[in-house]
Amino acid sequence: MQVRLLAFFLSTLLVQSTNLLAQSPTDSLKSRAAQNRDAYRALSRSPEDTTRSVFNFKAAPWYVRASPFLIYTGAGKPKDRIAQSIEVGKSFNVIDLGIAVGRNALRPDSTFFVEGRVTMDVANYGVFANEMTIGAGRVFDQQGSLMLELTYNIIAQIAPRFAIGLTTGYYDFSNETSDASKTFYGICVRYGLLRTDSGSLIRIGRPRLGRTGRSGHGRGR
Repeated sequence: MQVRLLAFFLSTLLVQSTNLLAQSPTDSLKSRAAQNRDAYRALSRSPEDTTRSVFNFKAAPWYVRASPFLIYTGAGKPKDRIAQSIEVGKSFNVIDLGIAVGRNALRPDSTFFVEGRVTMDVANYGVFANEMTIGAGRVFDQQGSLMLELTYNIIAQIAPRFAIGLTTGYYDFSNETSDASKTFYGICVRYGLLRTDSGSLIRIGRPRLGRTGRSGHGRGR
């Protein structure tokens, strides 16, 4: 009887050892990679995020950004140095994608432009945020000038959906016969959802999940 039990124990131990040796290290690596992928997806889909994917156009919220007063540096009459624009688009977490229309001077002739813009929320601290914008479009003048833009904004969230701040940047105009570069300073406003300190969008009515001791990008509601 003891001999049979010993034989059964040895055979079971041999089978288990064989299975362990047959398992390849690739299977272990695949399992670890799958676990890391699942953990990343769980973190990237935080409950405070508005969208479930990076570019979900249907779920992304609308925003409006406007620059009611921009003034160019350098000499010139006020009507030649003041520009205005308004932009409408959708927000994808830290990125705003929109279309802007405006005029690069207060003269009624050939100053209207249309431009596509990409704005990234670079940094947040409390109610303050820093944004960077890159844009490209066309001026509807006789030459059909190309218009390029690089802009930086510092804004403060003064209401649940409203922010106001200062802006500075550059407009570059070029066509077949001439080119010009203009530096401007001015005021900007934004209407849209709040962002946390990490840049994630927050829907109005949801509890804030800010850091300890900080309210995130926006005042408490």
